[in-house]
Amino acid sequence: MTNNILDVLTYMFDYLFEEAEHNSPNEIDDVTLKAHLSDAGFEVNRIDKALSWLEDIASLQDGSIQPFANTDGGMRIYSEDEKIKLDAKSRGFLLFMENMGQIDAHQREMVIDKIMLLGDSAISLDDLKWVVMMILGNSNDQEISTQWLESIVFVDENRTIQ
Repeated sequence: MTNNILDVLTYMFDYLFEEAEHNSPNEIDDVTLKAHLSDAGFEVNRIDKALSWLEDIASLQDGSIQPFANTDGGMRIYSEDEKIKLDAKSRGFLLFMENMGQIDAHQREMVIDKIMLLGDSAISLDDLKWVVMMILGNSNDQEISTQWLESIVFVDENRTIQ
């Protein structure tokens, strides 16, 4: 296990989805969640960074942080660092999602911002899909189908997204 922030987040979401499927009547608090992640072998500082990373998404979504200027109607030019982190396939996926109306320019910028904060040198398309799912899943702008969110993460690369 590389024990990076995205590893912690994906493990945490798997755990929370599993708990929700079992209709656990108790809400999982931060202490219990951190203890579970620590028992799974994640370092405490990585757990804290992952939870902080996730809280930043919520802050961006609720408007308490406004880091992006007006991003509507323009063309996105990626910096060299962004091109290294997001390969052509990943950038194409973001463009596809935006052209399909599944994300807007503001959400695209949130995705890019959160990707750039991850410690990895490059992000796979699957990891990018997880980040998109986390951002859309925390969005309160529109109704997002849980089934659709899961389909973008678990889609077979040889199939077309419906």
